[in-house]
Amino acid sequence: MGGWEVYCAICGGAFSSQVDMDPEGTDEDCYRYDLLQDCNLEWLDEVCGLGVNPDARGNEKAFVTGVGYYWDYGEIQVVSGDDPNVPFYNDRDDIPMTAYASPFFATWTLPNASSYHDFSETGDPHVFPFHPICYHGVLERCIRQENPEHIKRDVLFDVLEDLNGGRYVRLQLSYGEPEPSAEQVWRTTKGQETLVVNPVRIPQLDSDLDVIMKSLEKKGSPHQNSQSEDIFNVLPIELRHEVFRHLSAGSILAVKAASLAMHTTTLPYGLWTHRLRSEMPWLWEIHDIDVFQSQESEGNASKLLLDIQTKSQYTSENDDYILGLANRRRIWGVCEQIRSRYLEKLKAISNTDN
Repeated sequence: MGGWEVYCAICGGAFSSQVDMDPEGTDEDCYRYDLLQDCNLEWLDEVCGLGVNPDARGNEKAFVTGVGYYWDYGEIQVVSGDDPNVPFYNDRDDIPMTAYASPFFATWTLPNASSYHDFSETGDPHVFPFHPICYHGVLERCIRQENPEHIKRDVLFDVLEDLNGGRYVRLQLSYGEPEPSAEQVWRTTKGQETLVVNPVRIPQLDSDLDVIMKSLEKKGSPHQNSQSEDIFNVLPIELRHEVFRHLSAGSILAVKAASLAMHTTTLPYGLWTHRLRSEMPWLWEIHDIDVFQSQESEGNASKLLLDIQTKSQYTSENDDYILGLANRRRIWGVCEQIRSRYLEKLKAISNTDN
């Protein structure tokens, strides 16, 4: 029968960078080498686990392990890391909890941990496996966007447990398009290269953002349009605000870049944050940039945002999208499903406590 795989609870992807690639790009069961040749796939090799240690001190029992790798048959090999709740195994049972943060113990390897289910039926608790990038880089960011407080891992574990079942190789969620493989071994399919591209470190996106950052460094002067040429100049502030409320984020920037009157008009309170979070919450880099410093920076940012919906959307028709960004947007959709259930449980707990 051979070995079999489990997949990341967050992105649904494999825990191996060893994927089949075809230099000719004609094999339907291989990724195209020309699309992935410059991509670092090593992020796929790393795995962490979210589990619960009933013997942990304190009220919170959940833990996240250090980084390890996928072993086989549903098992992962990880190090303890610096989470004090991680169960530590050795010949002694009197190790103080503070020892988990010790550099010496942090390098010790834990016994194999079962993913999703106790496949060997030994009674050991299971963990939910994920790529560190998917958890720390995407899921945590997604949850904190709606709830900036400390993430309660016990609650998060319960959410994932509710979604656990079926074949015990991934969660019962919609993993978006293209849908990742859930078979005995990872299936490589021509045209689905986006599934294995890093969703956080995206060089092509960095290049686009660099254009915006360089324009911010300049002391740009306003566009020298005459008062009569600027149709927005005759509008009172209230109507300018109403115009902004009916525009997308990219269109807001385009109008500001083209009109000095609109450029100098401050947006209604909270409108920009709301637009970004509702239209492109997964493009967190732009959330942290003040793009309103000059009309040049507004124009550059507008070009990016107006084009980003297409560049971030996977399609089987062509490859005119940024692979890593399309993967991030897909994974963000998975994280939103987890987040909604997490927030519901938090609310239920809060209502019970009150």
